[in-house]
Amino acid sequence: MGELQCSKRCCTSWLRANILLLLTLGGVALGFVLAIILKDFNPSDDAIMWINLPGELFMRALKCAILPIIISSVVTAVATLDIKTNSKLGGLAFAFMIVAILTAVLLGLLLSLTIKPGESFNEQVDEKQLSYYETQDVFADLFRNLITDNIVKACIVTAYTDYDLNRTSVSDNTTNETTVEVDVLSKKLAYGGGTNYLGVLLFSMIFGMAMSVERQRTAVMLDFFIAMRVIVFRIITVLLWLLPLASISLIAASILGVDDIIDVFISLGLFSAAVVAGLAVHTFITVPLIYLIFTRKNPLKPVLLGSLRPGLFVTIIRSSIASTVEVLNACDRIGMNPKIYDFVVPLSINFKKDGSALFITCSCVWLAQTEGADLTSGNIVSIGILATALAMCLPGIPSSSLVAIATIAASVGIPLNNIGILFAMEWLLDALRGGTNGVSYVVNTGVVDAWFGDELKDETTEKLRKNESTNATYGQDSELSDDEVAFKITEGNDTKL
Repeated sequence: MGELQCSKRCCTSWLRANILLLLTLGGVALGFVLAIILKDFNPSDDAIMWINLPGELFMRALKCAILPIIISSVVTAVATLDIKTNSKLGGLAFAFMIVAILTAVLLGLLLSLTIKPGESFNEQVDEKQLSYYETQDVFADLFRNLITDNIVKACIVTAYTDYDLNRTSVSDNTTNETTVEVDVLSKKLAYGGGTNYLGVLLFSMIFGMAMSVERQRTAVMLDFFIAMRVIVFRIITVLLWLLPLASISLIAASILGVDDIIDVFISLGLFSAAVVAGLAVHTFITVPLIYLIFTRKNPLKPVLLGSLRPGLFVTIIRSSIASTVEVLNACDRIGMNPKIYDFVVPLSINFKKDGSALFITCSCVWLAQTEGADLTSGNIVSIGILATALAMCLPGIPSSSLVAIATIAASVGIPLNNIGILFAMEWLLDALRGGTNGVSYVVNTGVVDAWFGDELKDETTEKLRKNESTNATYGQDSELSDDEVAFKITEGNDTKL
């Protein structure tokens, strides 16, 4: 009887924890069913517009929360770092994070641009180029947007080079092909195209660093941004409960807007395959290789094998923050120094989301491909930089990557018409990339432990010997064997956990 009651409680607890996931899956299924049923009635463009409206309103509300969530998250994260005290540990941890996230972004770009999962949509739309850019102006505009001249203006518009072009069609009589030659008559600096997220990100990071230097004088400002972060997180959490309804609307409208549903499933399958392959390569090849380069030690034992359990844990519960205890226990089982993992694990969970970075990159490229847009080198560079930066600012809640995808798409100029189709597989890919993040947390801590674990252990041993010497002054035993020192260190660690 007791076991039955326990089983009921466990099932009830699991249902409460995963009710949003179940509702979203139901919304995805209903969206496909609704699209298949309505397809036979040949709905007009106006009818599809009204079907898409609930999802469009959801995306508008989500984009409305992007700017405050980025500013508050970046400022509070950077301002609360103790740069002076933990400079060595934090510096190495951040170096590993940046390298891992960059490799994940590059891997995502490579796979999505090679496999081209959204190519099947190109047969149903006219190919278009997002914008004309010369290579030198790509980097010039990048620096202009990084160093903004007005932070308020950066919240509204982006700096870009505007060209006065003369397009000439040239026909080849031999091949019967027509090419378009473009001559640049003049160019000037212009503003438009939405929020300059690069400038906002850099300004927020510098603002947070300045606050961390004068902690006492800036405490009120830090409290303000912390309160702002809590409020915006609460709004997004409530907003995500509308995701099931938005999934029905966006998926149905996206599928009704294409002629061949088979192309939709092929494109979605190729996209999922690209993401899963990228996550597998990053988890089992890239991350261990980075560990090997940083430490010159075998990454298989015990770090990688010891990180699989917390990785699986994050995959199941779909929350990095809720997995903190499991990640800490994994580091303790491997034998890492508690001073290191107590500092690095929370840092990693708040900043390191390389699995999410790969998914965000693939999603943005896929959205551009479904619109038949030809991404320029400037677009690709912007996607890579924004995905790297935003992957370090995402909240540890399910489906938070949707905020980053909407941010990058708005910044680069990619339409969000087909983002609803992503919801069909987002629940699974969200869990898988969370597992990659969980593995990476432990490996990141292992890198720092390999560099500074012995050094901190020696400091702890020396402090214990000094304490014993002090006790001897008051008539206590002054001798302490190496075995006793090791026992005291282990005892202290167990008590801490």
